Amino acid sequence: MNFYGIRAIYIRNARTFRTLAESIAAPVLTTSLYFIVFGRAIGSRMGEIDSVGYGAFIIPGLVMLNLLNESISNASFGIYMPKWSGTIYELLSAPVSWIEVLLGYVGAAATKSVMLGLLILGTARLFVPYQIAHPGWMVAFLLLTAVSFSLFGFIIGLWADSFQKLQVVPMLVVTPLTFLAARFIRSTCCRRYGRKSRCSIRWFT
Repeated sequence: MNFYGIRAIYIRNARTFRTLAESIAAPVLTTSLYFIVFGRAIGSRMGEIDSVGYGAFIIPGLVMLNLLNESISNASFGIYMPKWSGTIYELLSAPVSWIEVLLGYVGAAATKSVMLGLLILGTARLFVPYQIAHPGWMVAFLLLTAVSFSLFGFIIGLWADSFQKLQVVPMLVVTPLTFLAARFIRSTCCRRYGRKSRCSIRWFT
């Protein structure tokens, strides 16, 4: 195992953000708008859900929405940009195996996604008081989700041959399923609307 190769790929991709605005400012601003619109405007008219205020209820959904999209985007852009610029041949000629390349790219993408998820969790504290009952399980779930979807994004980056294809899966598959997975409403509501529209929403609840 070439740990120096893994470390070089990891550090290079972990330090590479597309832009500060896209990587950090945009998700934080989007999260703030969600809390202003859903938490303040709509949440003030809604009662508690299972003894939890609506503002605190949507925090996991907002974290997962950004975590899933960023995990896929970071990994797919990370491997696609060398293909697009032609520098992928330097990586192919380097003395690293495909496992080491995978560990470097997926590890860097997952690290940035988890950092963003924790940042959004901290941003939520500015708007809604909440408590984390099981912080250990929360961190483990964040890591597992980030690694899984970073692997998915890495596959998309290998498959895509244009920038448009990089956005197809996050926009048309991941984001809709995140909203349908009872992240912002009760799962019983999802099942009721699913039965009415004959959709299998219960698969995602």
